[in-house]
Amino acid sequence: MLLNYLYSNFHEESHFLEVIGTSLPELRRWMDARIAPEASYIFESKGHSSSFVSTHDECETYRFHLKGHAQWYQSLSRLGLKEEAQARCYFFHRYDAAKKGFMGSELGRELRRAASDVEPRFDLDLANSTWEHFLGGVYGVCTRDGQPETIFLKQAGVKFVEALSSKGPGLLAADELELLQRTVELLDGVASDFAPHEVPLSSRQRCVKDVRANFLSKISMPESDMTAI
Repeated sequence: MLLNYLYSNFHEESHFLEVIGTSLPELRRWMDARIAPEASYIFESKGHSSSFVSTHDECETYRFHLKGHAQWYQSLSRLGLKEEAQARCYFFHRYDAAKKGFMGSELGRELRRAASDVEPRFDLDLANSTWEHFLGGVYGVCTRDGQPETIFLKQAGVKFVEALSSKGPGLLAADELELLQRTVELLDGVASDFAPHEVPLSSRQRCVKDVRANFLSKISMPESDMTAI
């Protein structure tokens, strides 16, 4: 099941190089220059094969890059970004635009009123850790496409869901539950499915599955919404 998940959502490194149109040495130079993310998964395989002709033992290491990260590499080439400061500036130009757009949206305004302590957490420390995690391939694990906009929405979704659900099951008013439901749906759309062995430890389990089971299971939803979840 793990390999099925990886090949469905990621490119093995040799194929990733073909997709982004570069060589392994160039890929390593981008990573070493801290302008592009590392592989999100490293899979070490030890196998034994036997057939009518012969037997064979093999040990290989495979690196998997999120399919969406190809867009980042292509942007680096298109924009001629070769230094970390340039790449970071480009990342946060997009990230901050997503933040501004979301916080100014109807949902964002409602969430800011309901959980006013969340927005100030998007500070310099979070920005620094976000960039480091991006370079380390972490957001290839926990977001669907690894793009700056999706990373912000994933962070916001987790933080607001945690804030809204902090009262505990059975203690939220109807309007609070409705807001929590919409926020969970937002998070569900941007958070990755996670590899099968990771799900129990993931933000998807904590902030989507558990919240739906403990807070939202008795909320009636329009049929169109139910089929979208």
